[in-house]
Amino acid sequence: MINFPLDTVYLESVDSTNSYLKRIIKESGLSKGMAVMAKSQTAGRGRLGRSWLSNPRDTLCMSIGVKNDYAEGFTLLAALAVYEALKPFCSDKNLQIKWPNDIIAENKKLCGILCERVDEYTVIGIGINVNDKSFVSEIEHKATSLYLLSGKENDVSDIFKAVNSAFENVLTKYDFAFSKDAKEAYTKLCANLGKSVATETKSGVAVGIGDDGSLQIKSGDEVFNVSSGEVAVHNIY
Repeated sequence: MINFPLDTVYLESVDSTNSYLKRIIKESGLSKGMAVMAKSQTAGRGRLGRSWLSNPRDTLCMSIGVKNDYAEGFTLLAALAVYEALKPFCSDKNLQIKWPNDIIAENKKLCGILCERVDEYTVIGIGINVNDKSFVSEIEHKATSLYLLSGKENDVSDIFKAVNSAFENVLTKYDFAFSKDAKEAYTKLCANLGKSVATETKSGVAVGIGDDGSLQIKSGDEVFNVSSGEVAVHNIY
């Protein structure tokens, strides 16, 4: 199967773009990689089962489905791709990646990514705050948008195209694997490193990224790896 260029689908409304792609994969598979964009989602989800709120004109809700061998660290590759796509739209603005795959700017969340494995495919759900001028009170201290970073509005479909192009470039460059070069690129952008962090049960200082994409945390004389779950970072939401 050749993944690129991605087939593209534009939807008015859907439960979630990840669910839409997963249904297609289960029913018929994909002849090529596919990118799906929806103006609205009725049941959008983020990592750890959280809901993802969106406004049609302000938020990009999309998913990409590709056929690939299972690869540890693939979700970090997805973060690299989205980072590359968004960088030109906000003049960098201290754009970073919060492990494993949140894109942040000025210590606030700009984009969330959810990767799911479906048979021999990976489905990558991406939610990007594009034209939001403000956020509800419970998240206003930890969310930002391309508009708030640049003062410019963007057509959501332009961001969709930029993300699709960046995925092709990044996944091709690293051959769908979290290689040594991919790890080096990711490490330079990871906001966690050198900071105090905490999991549900332990705390320490983030000191590195493992070859499998795990976050390495030093606590006293011990260094342990975290491969999933929530990791809070001091001074970052």
